[in-house]
Amino acid sequence: MNDSQSERTVVLLGIGHTNAHIVREWIRRPIPDTRLVCISNYSKATYSGMLPGVLAGNYHLEQMEIDLQQLCDRAGARLILGTVTGLNNDRQEVLLEGQPAVRFDAISIGIGSTTKPDVSVSDDATLVPVKPMQTFLRRIEKQVDDTEVKRDEGFRVTVVGGGAAGVEIAFCIPNFIQRTLQSSEQVNVPCCVTLIHRGEELTPGTTDGLNKRVRNEFRKRGVEVLLGTGVTQVVGNRAVLSDGRELISDLLIWCAGATPPPLLNSLELPTDAAGFLLIDNTLKTLADLPIFVVGDSGTMQDREVPKAGVYAVRQGPILWENLNRILHGEPLKPYEPQQQFLKLLNKGNGSAIGEQGRISFEGRWVWWLKNWIDSQFLKKYQDASSS
Repeated sequence: MNDSQSERTVVLLGIGHTNAHIVREWIRRPIPDTRLVCISNYSKATYSGMLPGVLAGNYHLEQMEIDLQQLCDRAGARLILGTVTGLNNDRQEVLLEGQPAVRFDAISIGIGSTTKPDVSVSDDATLVPVKPMQTFLRRIEKQVDDTEVKRDEGFRVTVVGGGAAGVEIAFCIPNFIQRTLQSSEQVNVPCCVTLIHRGEELTPGTTDGLNKRVRNEFRKRGVEVLLGTGVTQVVGNRAVLSDGRELISDLLIWCAGATPPPLLNSLELPTDAAGFLLIDNTLKTLADLPIFVVGDSGTMQDREVPKAGVYAVRQGPILWENLNRILHGEPLKPYEPQQQFLKLLNKGNGSAIGEQGRISFEGRWVWWLKNWIDSQFLKKYQDASSS
């Protein structure tokens, strides 16, 4: 049913949280007379929820990765590794660099967002954006290896962005730096962390209780937190702030904001002011085409939904239902974003901070809860016996 003789083709562009759910459903109950084609720039997908744990040494790199070839093989799907250059919307084709176009009867676009700095950055800057996550560890490891560390100054890390991602990285990056320095026989070098956030409060959208726990933890560790300011320029190891101050960083990690991948602007589909693809409440493009947009890549026309992986995960079942419905000419089902969700932040020391509703909490048991949730989620895509 999933070969070249199939009458219809479903294409998944990008295999992130939402589209990976479609591949898993295809393993269990493929759509009749339809083939599945998956397109990705990378052979591995990374689970963002485990990235801080890998930095902290809680996990090995492969534990947060999904082998896309193995996953597609289980589904009888075709995996294309390559660069998409655009869409031919009249012919319903995906255009690929150096490869034949792929026709689709329905497509789901889920290529996420980027964290490209919107400031001037010199070629020799110590700045490393957190995305693409598939190469993040390799890029920061190279930056550490290339740095001549002065023991009396320590290794200076600056994290830009005070949301959940930036906070977790600020918690967990010292462990990674220490392991990397020790591997190059640079021992007993302290890691000094500074976190910069444009807003007046860390972890926007969370309770005062969680925010207070984060601030207290940073205070205990000596992490310097600079609020109400941002970076305007990065030249070499020097970051110029909007309030006129300058910071010297051996490694500057950029976690601030979500920006659209350049490809989205070349697809000739409706976009919002930032450049993300506009969708209705069924996850479908506003254009009259069988194109769905999921995760960070899409912006709902009438709802404000944060660019966060937890929403992408919840979109999976709705997307699966609507792919089936659009192929059968049936009305599409609306997606209703959740109002609240469990928030868990890895502190990198075997403990975690959490929040559910208006209640915040922390401790080793919170880390065990986060570990269990993340491990169970990955198991669905890594374990061939999981269904």
